Amino acid sequence: MRKCGIATAGVIAMLASPAMASEWWLVFMGGEKPGRLIVAVDEAFLDPVPFAENTYKLETFSLMEHSKSPDSVTSNVFIDCTRGTLEEKLIQVSPRDDFIQTVPDQPAQPPKDAVGRKLVEFGCEMGPKTRAERLAMRKLNLTERGLLFMGPLTTTGIGDFAWKNFWDDGTRPVVASKRSQQEIDAKMAELERRRKAALAEANAIAGGVVEADKKDAERTKQVMAETAANSAIAKARKKREWREVRNALEPWIGQSETELVNGWGRPTTFEDKGAQRILHYYKTGVVLGPDPSQGCGAGNMYVPDPNSRNGGMMCVGGAPARSETKVDCTASFEIRDGVIIDYVTKGQSLQGYAYNSCGAVFGKFD
Repeated sequence: MRKCGIATAGVIAMLASPAMASEWWLVFMGGEKPGRLIVAVDEAFLDPVPFAENTYKLETFSLMEHSKSPDSVTSNVFIDCTRGTLEEKLIQVSPRDDFIQTVPDQPAQPPKDAVGRKLVEFGCEMGPKTRAERLAMRKLNLTERGLLFMGPLTTTGIGDFAWKNFWDDGTRPVVASKRSQQEIDAKMAELERRRKAALAEANAIAGGVVEADKKDAERTKQVMAETAANSAIAKARKKREWREVRNALEPWIGQSETELVNGWGRPTTFEDKGAQRILHYYKTGVVLGPDPSQGCGAGNMYVPDPNSRNGGMMCVGGAPARSETKVDCTASFEIRDGVIIDYVTKGQSLQGYAYNSCGAVFGKFD
């Protein structure tokens, strides 16, 4: 970069600029006369892109020297610092003798040239910085890196500044429109209308996204609360119910009331408490006592063998009938909004068994 001292002096002298001035950085200057190029970025609009991680938006202004090239090009460039890509939108080309023209957007892609690489570098360095850090950057001498804070200029001011300080060895092409002032004013009014319409649409989309995010956040909070409550319920159930009962009934948690009724039939009784319903199922069963035959066959039993010196056993007839104990249990399923969230069983203890009557009636043994 040449004439850095002149450029710095020019910046200081131009602090009192028109009302539409922005905060421009010179980020690239290259090429050979008469095809030189200057690219500037407006720091005032360097912001994170909403709802996109590690991505920043740049407003760029490119000024061209050659008389057969456009006078300038403006665009919005979206820099994805994670992927190292840039996406260009709202590209407007300003010919030297005609209306501003809009050209198609360019998709996200890695930089194809030195300009693209410089924009990615600048966006990813400046984008995350605070206001104070950016102000400090303005005071540094960054000319060796090809950076220069030019200050509050208009795009017209950038052109004047460049031709005065960087391209003073050339002849500035004349910008002479073929259009009447009336046509120019009408075209500019149309461009402004389209710009406002695009901005309104973008704001509406952003507003819709924000509202959707709020609803998602509320739903997430609700789900987390429900998850915490369900976790507490599950812990209490684990302490309360026998393992054999949990083995059989736990798969019903989260299932629908309809699935339960289809599988178990109509409940014995039920309670309806608005959003909460409780279905009670009462069932009976029989618990068999120890089998006296122990493999000797029906009606026989094992007894010590009087002829055995080693404590052997023998089968003899006359075994008592195997005992039968009638048991019952009630399983109550709590249902909210049509979904089973908990169950409680009520039965009797069984002497000599490692489970109660509910384990015998409903249980599933490992």
